[in-house]
This record gives sequence, structure tokens and C-alpha cells, in this order.
Amino acid sequence: MLEPPKRLFKPELLERVNALLKEASPGIKPIAMRTLEKDIADMQVLYGVEIVKHSDHKRAYYAYSEFGMSIGSGALTAEEKAQLHGVLGNLSRFRGAEGFEWWTEMEALLRHRFDVVAPQKKATKRRGVSQHVQRRIFPRVQEKSALRWLEGAVSALQLNMPARVGFTTSDAERSERHSMLIENLVEETAGWLVLALVWDDEAQEAFRLVLPLDSITSWDDVLVDVPEGLKDAIPFAWSRYIDQRFALVPGVVKDADEKPVAMRLWFENKTASRYLTQPFHTSQDPRIERSGNGVAIQVNLVPNAPFIQWILHHGAAAQVLEPASLREMMGLETRKMAQSYAKMFGP
Repeated sequence: MLEPPKRLFKPELLERVNALLKEASPGIKPIAMRTLEKDIADMQVLYGVEIVKHSDHKRAYYAYSEFGMSIGSGALTAEEKAQLHGVLGNLSRFRGAEGFEWWTEMEALLRHRFDVVAPQKKATKRRGVSQHVQRRIFPRVQEKSALRWLEGAVSALQLNMPARVGFTTSDAERSERHSMLIENLVEETAGWLVLALVWDDEAQEAFRLVLPLDSITSWDDVLVDVPEGLKDAIPFAWSRYIDQRFALVPGVVKDADEKPVAMRLWFENKTASRYLTQPFHTSQDPRIERSGNGVAIQVNLVPNAPFIQWILHHGAAAQVLEPASLREMMGLETRKMAQSYAKMFGP
């Protein structure tokens, strides 16, 4: 977990910068405060970051506008982008080589992360790309054959380019093919999920879809126009939707209006120790409460099917303490499950 950086007031920051400059080049002259301020302004333009000036008891200091931001994760310069473009071009010859399936995934992610568009793609309306690919849960399982669709999904996301996508439904009973705009990509335990705004030609309506990469059967982004019904679609807060859930459920999004629930969960000591060092959800409260032979942890999330299955998977090592309504509902689910298994072992 990232720790908040140490606050350096302007004189201390200048002293630290000059010390680093002297260490790198002993003969260099120290810079002045005016030069430091100009360099900070230049950094924002060059690396695409936002640095804000704050004051504490009339002492000024600088900080990135968002926690975790840094020039190391900022935009590439034109020269750096050209160098990366050349490297990706050379490595693309490994595409399809046995044992090199991982490169298909990494190339797509690198192009997205550093905004380097594949040479055969032509940009239409560009969108910001920094926040639209999320990696959440590890380890994950992904069919290697499905990764061939990742490049198309990333390019469609980068360029705001519609695609005509064929896929099997979650019950695998039928195939569908729709035009869609890719709005987000998420990697979870089961693999990559494509989050899209979809147009149904037959019903003449739009809907949001969580589509596993594994379920895609065809991808066509050539001569596909944005359907009229999607042009005025209301923006959807995918990041908030994702953050409020333990994991996403593949299929049409029907629970967008559900609100997170404040929960108090109990875990036995051994299980709790794992989640205290590696939180299972971003809303997990770092404050803990000793309870019996375990620990009570508070979280705020939507109690959807993946979360309930995850809790039940722990067996006696986990319980929902609050809210009572969720505790009762899960008790009923447990009894139903026990009754269904009982039939397998006779009267």
C-alpha cells in the first residue's frame, strides 16, 4: 500500500534538489528558488501532471493534485513516445510465437498506458486513457486464445472507435452480435472484462454490458459507424460502479442504482491476518476490532452475488455481523445450499 509522501516545504525542497544535483554532477552550481518554481511549472506541461501549491502556517509546499501521481507515471515526451513506438514495432514480430502469448497482452496495455496508438489505427475523437484500464484482483485465470481480442478492445477504447462484436451470452445458450463503444476494461480473477455501451438494433435501445473477453467470438472495427442511439447516451460512472463492488457480474448492467452497504464482517485470526496485510476491497477500514477468536472488519460495498459467494466460500472462517438483513439472507442461502447437497448423500 502506498504511504503518503513526506511533506517538503519550499526551502527544504530546494535544498533537497540541489543536493541531488550535486550528487549527480559535483561541479554544477546550485539552482535558485526562481529556477525551481519555473522547473515545477515546466514539469506539469512536459509530463502531463498537476502540481498544486499549498500553505501550512504560512509555509508553502508543493504536492501532486492526486495521491499516487508522479512524473514516473505521467505522459511521455515526443522523443520517449517515438522510442517506445519503435520498440513495440520490433517486438511485434513475436506475435503468435509459441510461449509468447503474454506479449499480446503486454503490448496492448503498454500502448494504452502510454497513449501510443498502433500504426494501422486512425484516430477519431480521442478520449483520456489514463483511468480506463484497471487491474484489480490477482492471481487471475484467462484463456490464452481470448487475449487476441485485447488489442482490438484497447484500440477501440483509446480511439473512441465503435466495433461490431460477436459474443456468447453468459448462459452460453446463444450468440449475439451488436455494435458497441468500449468504455472501460477491467482485469479480475476470471480474466479481462470489456465494459461497453451497446446498441440493440432489433429493440432499438442502448444498454451497458459487462462482457468477459473469453466470451467474444468475433471483432470487426472496419467501417463501423457509431449508431445514432449511442451518440446522445448519458455518461456512465464505470469507475464508481467498479469501486463499489467486490467483483463484477457478466451480463447486462441492471444494478446501477444499488448503493453500497456498510458491513461489519468477522474473520477468524488466520484468515484476518491475510486481509489485514492485503485488503480484499478498497473500502476496507484499516481500523479493526478484536472479536472472539478473530477480527471484525468494516467495508462499504454492494453485496452482489460474487461477494456473497466469496463470503460463503470461507465457511466457518467468516461471518456477516451487520447488517442483520444481509446476515439473515445469507443464512437462508447457506441452508438452501446444505439442503441441495443433502440429496446427494441419501436420506
